[in-house]
Amino acid sequence: ISHRGSNVSNYKPNTKQALLTALSLDFISGIEFDIRITKDKKIVIIHDPIINLVSDGSGIVKKMKYKKMFKYNFGTKENPSKICTLEELLDNIKSNKKILIELKEESDDFVNFVDIVYRIIKNYNLNIYITSFNYELIQYFSTKYHNCGLIIGYGINTKRLYNHFNFNILTYKYRKIYNKKETFLWTINEKKNDLENYNIITDQPYLFKD
Repeated sequence: ISHRGSNVSNYKPNTKQALLTALSLDFISGIEFDIRITKDKKIVIIHDPIINLVSDGSGIVKKMKYKKMFKYNFGTKENPSKICTLEELLDNIKSNKKILIELKEESDDFVNFVDIVYRIIKNYNLNIYITSFNYELIQYFSTKYHNCGLIIGYGINTKRLYNHFNFNILTYKYRKIYNKKETFLWTINEKKNDLENYNIITDQPYLFKD
């Protein structure tokens, strides 16, 4: 699973071009990317809560309108990219590969965010997985959508290794937790000997090409 479309093109991670390029490669089984909600309730693909480190602009995603954010370059000078909405990306996916979407929301104010994301994804016949570090958020999402999973590791959600969600996303440390559900390991950037039974989320997909 290509983590944010990293290292598969000359485009920056979490841009539409990088993610679509990753999906076009035969040896990649799917993509993972992050989404947040803007002030005017648009769902955009971005990891950080601020745009300062990933664009030539500045501001807090939740406090910015999409139109203002769209003015900035989220790519490089050589390969510029505009901020991409969730709908824009999903409209361009013609594949049954895994689409792993992480909802980024650090506060308890997530209900409207979840409701909007669900209204979007239900319109697509794609292989969509929904995940988050926020247990309450993913618990609420799972009342609407079956394919939800929790991210576990680095001291977060470690007491919830055994849960009722459809899949888990674990750090390598917890890989041997026994259960029958589908399991992803994040973020694996070097080859290891015991990865055969897992979905591998990686920044270095070419390492696992063979």
